[in-house]
Amino acid sequence: MIVRRRIPFKFGQASDEDATILDDQEQEALIEDLRNENTKSNKQSIVMMQILCLLSSVLHLIYLVDPTDDPLLILFPQHSKSSMDDTIPLPHPFTLVSLALHVNLLLLLDSISIRNVLLRIGIGLDDNADFRLYTLSPTLSYTLAFVAPAVCLFLRRSWWTVAWWSITALITFAVHSVLESIASGNEHITSLEAMRYTAPGA
Repeated sequence: MIVRRRIPFKFGQASDEDATILDDQEQEALIEDLRNENTKSNKQSIVMMQILCLLSSVLHLIYLVDPTDDPLLILFPQHSKSSMDDTIPLPHPFTLVSLALHVNLLLLLDSISIRNVLLRIGIGLDDNADFRLYTLSPTLSYTLAFVAPAVCLFLRRSWWTVAWWSITALITFAVHSVLESIASGNEHITSLEAMRYTAPGA
């Protein structure tokens, strides 16, 4: 009869004296708790970014319908302008680009929900269609998002005009940062699961 020695699960970075030793059930319970906590945190982050994108989209739609020399009047109606000519060339095309970037960010955050909404309203789509395959790369997204602020700076527009046209770039940065954080968290969970199942005798 061959007796195989069981090697309990350890945290790799812990010292031998302080190592936490867990049996099979404790390992599984710990990993499951971490997985659930990670999933909950991911969902909260995605919802926050979706709300931010939707609010910004509404503001850009308002500006598209009723453009003003001072876009921040949408946010601060009492704000006084120092110049009546503070717009940038082609404000409508720039606004449409911003809206397209917002749609791109929403697809990156949760393409499945958007696909389901389109299916419910009768738009014919392939059930297996993955909208993320058609999203813009981060490099292209940042490039498009920074065009309008760069034009404002080149034309020496006021700080509030620069701030308005920088909103899309800031939201793009926030969403991509959250997505990178989510990917990193998922990788850590996967690494922990690999440690669990590669431990001899586990």
